[in-house]
Amino acid sequence: MADAGPVHVIASQGLVSCFRSTNARHVHTVPAMSRQSLRRLVTLAIETSCDDTSVAVLEKGVQHGHTVATLHFHAKVTSNNTAHQGVHPLVSLQSHQENLANLVSQAIRHLPRDHAATPGLPDCVSVTRGPGMRSNLFTGLDTAKGLAVAWQRPLVGVHHMQAHALTPRLVDALSPTLHRRHRRSHAESQTAALAPDYPFLSVLASGGHTMVIASHRLTEHKLLGVSNDIAVGECLDKVARAVLPPKVLQTAKSTMYGALLEEFAFEEGTTEAAQDEPPSPSNTYGCSAQQYLAAFGHRYPWYQLPENHEVAVKRSKTKWGWGFNQPLTKSGGGTKMGSMEMSFSGLLTAVERAVWYHTDPSTNKQTNIERSITDVSDEERICMAREAMRAAFEHIASRSSWRVALLPTHFSDTSRGCADVQLYFPPPEFCTDNAAMIGWAGLEMFEAGHTDPLSIRAIRKWPLDRILDAPKDT
Repeated sequence: MADAGPVHVIASQGLVSCFRSTNARHVHTVPAMSRQSLRRLVTLAIETSCDDTSVAVLEKGVQHGHTVATLHFHAKVTSNNTAHQGVHPLVSLQSHQENLANLVSQAIRHLPRDHAATPGLPDCVSVTRGPGMRSNLFTGLDTAKGLAVAWQRPLVGVHHMQAHALTPRLVDALSPTLHRRHRRSHAESQTAALAPDYPFLSVLASGGHTMVIASHRLTEHKLLGVSNDIAVGECLDKVARAVLPPKVLQTAKSTMYGALLEEFAFEEGTTEAAQDEPPSPSNTYGCSAQQYLAAFGHRYPWYQLPENHEVAVKRSKTKWGWGFNQPLTKSGGGTKMGSMEMSFSGLLTAVERAVWYHTDPSTNKQTNIERSITDVSDEERICMAREAMRAAFEHIASRSSWRVALLPTHFSDTSRGCADVQLYFPPPEFCTDNAAMIGWAGLEMFEAGHTDPLSIRAIRKWPLDRILDAPKDT
């Protein structure tokens, strides 16, 4: 990482993640001269990797020297998996089959008619190729192939996690007023460059992934740290099913159990400051961590930021005797405390045992005496939910902040910790699975000259560092 640049932080799917502003796959390419002359690009994008069926029409262009984007259409249908208390592959597949054609039909009506190059048609068709549930992926991929053939337009198979990583750039392009205001304060950056610029660090916390990556350029993303067992999302979903009162689970309208857990844990709401002006892309654009805390403080009055890592790992015991440590603080004599490795299965087990077995408050030792549902009060359940989220999020934050601290000195002033790390907060609707991010990644790839042959297949497992060398998923 030889290039100097600012350090960024991004919140993805509710997690604050550190960003640091730090090719053989495709058969067909767009000539460089043609790419440079295309000032407006339009794509129809499809996302079907899991339980969300989403379609978007996205336009990317340059206005007054700045890259801007317009979302002409964006819709999503999430399959109803409440009966299964989690994503059921067959139910999700059936939902894709029932809803995708209708969403595509709606999207086609929103393709811009004033597009000089191809009026009423996209420049390319973008679709999630992987990773994900293969049958679900094929539903979207086969539909995209049909559109590409009918329209005689290039096909771009998008890496799902690459699209998540590029989401802050999409949000930046969708906010031209914000973008211009930022550029006026940075006279040296009067170009069409987007923020965050490469290279940058990010935490990707998608449904089945928890990873820290360094993005050096569009197609080069290095994996720095990953969970060695389950993802944090899976952990919190299962924590919710163990901790939430039965009446809450029985009346749940969705399978977003992590969101239900947070709602239950913080029913009294946020701090007054957070209620008056919650963080959003409009008021956090490019601010530093120090500026963010000064403006918003902590969103929940219950939470107090630990003074240091040693304090964080010790703060675990409650009046009921149980406590949840940050993962990997005791393994191997503590040798993994300073590593980038993450783990969440142990935290899940600790929570489940606290719910199922009595703990002696005088000794803080867990017994073999089983607890009934009525033995666990709502007060204790709320505390369990808060402590589980605290341990999980501080575990991720510690890995991210250590990585920033380990960067060369020209990347950040480590004597001030992460106070000067720039923050970018994509809205939640762009952090969950959506076709807008697939369209953006597709347009960036297409503009760089990358397209795919119609023979491509869906990929269930696709390493992020092999975007241009996709494995055969048999």
